[in-house]
Amino acid sequence: MMRGEWWLDHRRVAMHQPTNTLLVADLHLGYLVARRESGEAIPAESLADELTALDSAWRDLNPAQIVIAGDLMERSNHGLLVAFAEWAGSRKIKLAGLVPGNHDSNLRNSPIPILQPGHQVGNWHVWHDDATDSLPIVHGHRHPAIALPGHGMAPCFVYLQDRLVLPAYSTHAAGGSITRRSIFPWDSAEVIASAGKRLESLGTIETIRSVLSPDKKTRRRL
Repeated sequence: MMRGEWWLDHRRVAMHQPTNTLLVADLHLGYLVARRESGEAIPAESLADELTALDSAWRDLNPAQIVIAGDLMERSNHGLLVAFAEWAGSRKIKLAGLVPGNHDSNLRNSPIPILQPGHQVGNWHVWHDDATDSLPIVHGHRHPAIALPGHGMAPCFVYLQDRLVLPAYSTHAAGGSITRRSIFPWDSAEVIASAGKRLESLGTIETIRSVLSPDKKTRRRL
């Protein structure tokens, strides 16, 4: 689905068409491993399994490079950084680099280029969060999602002409409901949900809030 300069993909990635750059945020690699280490009895998941959708998007969309907009890992883990770099190399995936997120730390001697927040992709500033006045901006961090029948909390893109909020790539990351004004204050932004293998435009955040959380004064008495 095209929005401005961006191709939005159901695999929770976005392609900047003018530069042929694929962006992805909030992979949180090693999430299940971290939970197992904390004592939870949950199944393991291989790195290849976690990256199946990204691998598919790389092959289908044929970008020139990938930029990671933060939170590559759930916890700091140099071995996981190396494994991810090797995974990309084995598939001839060019990693332009990682804009560090709040979960990414101890990145010295990283095999992946570390980019500064505000990294440019065309005219767009790539950050992990939105703690900047620089526009236009593309960022992750907020994990936009909405409850859809049959899909649970479906990941969403949030789009304005000067802002693109990426969904969390990780299927394990908790979704931040787009109905929460404290997390998503951009009332006129369009919400585009990933429902299975398709994207669906659900209208603006303001419209969705009015349907899901109508003002008490306007509710009909039953």
